[in-house]
Amino acid sequence: MKKLILTLVAMLAVACTATAQGTWKKTVTEADELKDEVASDVFVYNVEGMGQFILWNWDEYQFRLVSDNEQFNIDSGYSSITGGYAGIQILVGIYDDDNNLIEKFKMWLDKESNNRNQVVRTRNAGTMANPVGQKGKVKKIFKALLSGSGYVRIVAERFQTTDFDMKIIPYSKPTEPSEK
Repeated sequence: MKKLILTLVAMLAVACTATAQGTWKKTVTEADELKDEVASDVFVYNVEGMGQFILWNWDEYQFRLVSDNEQFNIDSGYSSITGGYAGIQILVGIYDDDNNLIEKFKMWLDKESNNRNQVVRTRNAGTMANPVGQKGKVKKIFKALLSGSGYVRIVAERFQTTDFDMKIIPYSKPTEPSEK
């Protein structure tokens, strides 16, 4: 009887994990000459009830995390005295197809202003790699997401609730037309 119950619990856990997998969506934004904005693509990986992983260009090494309904546990704030920024430290794991961890690392994401602590992103410091090593870490994430195999897992602490724990499958070009 115990084996049967454990088997059923294990099957339920697998079923819940399978339904938590997200989907990729590519959206094309049109150019706006008045605002000096160029046309661009936006790539969004969405996990219903968890949040989104958003990037604007596979060559710009910037991304954003959005937590649905729950706030990230934001550390401190910007201080002109200490030079600190408000944000979170995330844990990133790159896995192969057999769920083996290939590499793991930590990186810092800044809190976006005016978002009630639910949106964090890599710092856009132009050509500067700030925080140090960030660009290389984002390159590793993007390389894994474009590889066609394995997955990337991102874990971030949320305020007084369960962690933001997103498993991002590799991007594949959508078969349906892009949305505008």
